[in-house]
Amino acid sequence: MMQVRYYDPAQRQEEKERQRASDASLLSEGRVSRSELRERNGFFSSVEIVESSISFQEVFA
Repeated sequence: MMQVRYYDPAQRQEEKERQRASDASLLSEGRVSRSELRERNGFFSSVEIVESSISFQEVFA
């Protein structure tokens, strides 16, 4: 049977606030650098990229 989860905006906001506080603490303690945080929290950080390619095809009119 499929499990259904509901999105709770208030709960998500609390999660984000906890993560920001944790990030600030790690940064102030020198345990991570700004670039490490940027990489860890970046847009694609949660996506596991196994195999990928980018192609470009130039079109002439």
